[in-house]
Amino acid sequence: MAFLRYLLVPAVCLFSLQASAPLARAQQAQTKAATDAEAAKVDHLLQGNANADAAKQLVSKALDSASDAVRWRAARAAGRLGLSEPDIIAKLQSAASDKNWIVQLHSVAALAQTGDKSDKTLDVLTKAAVSKNQRVAAAAIAALRKLQFSPEELAGTLNTVLASDNGAVAVYVVEALVHAGPKAVPLLNAALNEPKAAYWACVAIADIGPDAAGTVPALTEFLQTHDKAEAIPQALLAVAAIGPAAKPAQAAVSGVIEKWSDDQSVLLAGLYALGAIDASNVQDTLEMNAKSDDQFVAMVASWALAKTNPGDQQLMETAIKRLVAGLESDNTHMSHAAAHGLAALEIPPGMAAPYLLKAAENPQARANMVSALASLGDKVIPHAVAALGNPDTRELAIDVLGRLGAKSANASEELAATIEEAKPLVRIQINQVLAKIGPTAAVATDELVEELSSEKPHVRQSAMYALREIGPGAAAAKSALLSHLKNSQGDSVESQFERLAAAWTLARLAGDDPKVVAVVLPVIRDGLKNPSEMARLESVTAVGDLGDGGKSLHKVIAEMAESDPCAEVQNAAISVSSNNG
Repeated sequence: MAFLRYLLVPAVCLFSLQASAPLARAQQAQTKAATDAEAAKVDHLLQGNANADAAKQLVSKALDSASDAVRWRAARAAGRLGLSEPDIIAKLQSAASDKNWIVQLHSVAALAQTGDKSDKTLDVLTKAAVSKNQRVAAAAIAALRKLQFSPEELAGTLNTVLASDNGAVAVYVVEALVHAGPKAVPLLNAALNEPKAAYWACVAIADIGPDAAGTVPALTEFLQTHDKAEAIPQALLAVAAIGPAAKPAQAAVSGVIEKWSDDQSVLLAGLYALGAIDASNVQDTLEMNAKSDDQFVAMVASWALAKTNPGDQQLMETAIKRLVAGLESDNTHMSHAAAHGLAALEIPPGMAAPYLLKAAENPQARANMVSALASLGDKVIPHAVAALGNPDTRELAIDVLGRLGAKSANASEELAATIEEAKPLVRIQINQVLAKIGPTAAVATDELVEELSSEKPHVRQSAMYALREIGPGAAAAKSALLSHLKNSQGDSVESQFERLAAAWTLARLAGDDPKVVAVVLPVIRDGLKNPSEMARLESVTAVGDLGDGGKSLHKVIAEMAESDPCAEVQNAAISVSSNNG
């Protein structure tokens, strides 16, 4: 009997399972249907027709759902609707660490929309920002940015974030500290005492610059006590960025140079810092390194010697020679450092020009020089403007301004003033720079109009290109362009192109002028049929510039969007067609 019972038990269990299977499936179906219905209700809230109180109640309840799909939809709805009730914020804070990462993602994003800047939200976002899930971490960083916590509010979580080795989060904290300027000094001093936070504190100090002078004692102590070379260069750059106010740190700077003399990064940053803070009693250190076989080290040491010995012409000349040689280097770190060094020295007018011109004779060296000088950004513009006034250095200055593009806007007037006396090839270069600058180069309109009467075709064409890129701000050129279009009536390829170029430019400058539209439409229509892909492409763009004035050509554009053999022209036509509706 006992044996029979053993046989019967599995049989009974099997029967029970078979009997319960339909019931389980029915329950699952009911649960799924209920979940789908709840999710649909939450999604319906985003259509904007729900009663506010009812929406809050529904979202609050849905955030507690057992369904992941309902919870993440509820979090999304809370954010989209900007629900900021305490109970909803509390549930979002909890959901930011939900077992389901999608729920976490939407909860974190929703917290940013609530505007809540409580300590709890800051703590929740800080933890999410160091999540192993990169999408959750990115959403948390975005939320921290949006809520704009002050450095004081970040103080409690600063070291937690920086200790995570999450560079993206650290950059956010650094940006917040830099934005605070001098107010961030207490936090930076505290961070310099934390091993993992110290590096990022130095990054922030370097960005803040002289306003971070209050960190000099802490930086000095860091340099004297830190026993690992990795963070030392950034600390030295922080000292250098503060400038002369960091002179009390010079003994510490000299100490790390001696301690890590075989580490090039420490040595370079240290020599640079000595020069930047106008250190005294460091002549021996600088002279010794100026004789180094390492050209990078010798260059920086020579720069520091000239910087700390103002008025010494021999030291200045040696520094210039080495910095210009550094500009020629294929080592971008060295060439960019050389560019910054030249900008930081108070070089007597004309003293550097001979060396720059000689170096520029080598095309590759010239390319390196232009790249390095352009890396200075806004800082190089005053130097480039000064160089425009010297015929010998003008072309190099134009190359640098051209590399900067729109950032060269402040040089527009000087570029325009240079056109009249420039050679044709240089005029073309200037026009190309003005085109890159765009609308803010409108001050050059009169000079560009004068070039329409040049005997050189490429000068005329580059002037029209610049006027087109300047746009409506160059509307004063309308009359001259209409005359130029009228006078370009020959059958030569050159005349046909200039007629098209004038029409393209007028479409951009005065596409809302009926008289202009009447003149340019036939020309642009011919351009759309031109065998040249470039001519068709620019003509399509001109139709877009005309807006409603180009309606009569919209059918042609639609056909080109379907059948033009050039993919680039076809894509441009598609874009214009879609904008035309």
